[in-house]
Amino acid sequence: MAPILQLKSQNDIKYAVKKAAEILRNGGIIALPTDTIYGVSTLVKNSEKIYKLKHRPHEKPLGLFVANLKQIEKFSNVTVLTSLLNELLPGPVTLIFQRSSELSKDFNPTTENVGIRIPEQNFVQLLTQEFPDEPIAQTSANLSGTPESPLCIQDFKNLWSSLDLIIDAGPIVQNQGNRNGSTIIDLSVKGEFNLIRDGCAKDQTVQTLKKFGLVEKQE
Repeated sequence: MAPILQLKSQNDIKYAVKKAAEILRNGGIIALPTDTIYGVSTLVKNSEKIYKLKHRPHEKPLGLFVANLKQIEKFSNVTVLTSLLNELLPGPVTLIFQRSSELSKDFNPTTENVGIRIPEQNFVQLLTQEFPDEPIAQTSANLSGTPESPLCIQDFKNLWSSLDLIIDAGPIVQNQGNRNGSTIIDLSVKGEFNLIRDGCAKDQTVQTLKKFGLVEKQE
């Protein structure tokens, strides 16, 4: 079984970041808390391991964790103002942009776009800072097609034996919104947004987008 590191103090977080970064550099997969649900992550170059872990179809793309807006601009073609990004991030949203040439062609090869997150979660933010030149691939910590989203490490116990490290921050706030995961917004076309998934932050996200003059895409 994968070792479990609990986050109960700042020293715990510091040690866990160091250990998780070491495992990622060595090609491993970790489970980690976000601001919505628990996820699984590895470096982009090892993302095939996540597909095998979750029995996930390759036509379902993975997302990225990045450390800051500079990395978003590096790995995607941003279509909105920095001030808008600063209002949405860090936060429980996934922003979809066209991928840039800096992102490996082997990552999500079936799509020109990429979904990017900066969760409002201290551990994840510190971990991504360890990788300024390579983003971290991520998705939910469950088997593909599983209806329930994991809010604690016991929710994905069936994956433990296939992981290299589990970061336990305790149960994520138990509310229906969190079960819905992050709000996913497609911003790949300048001047408009397309709500892909309501998630847990739909209303405030849409309000912010409209405040900045973006128009919702009409089907």
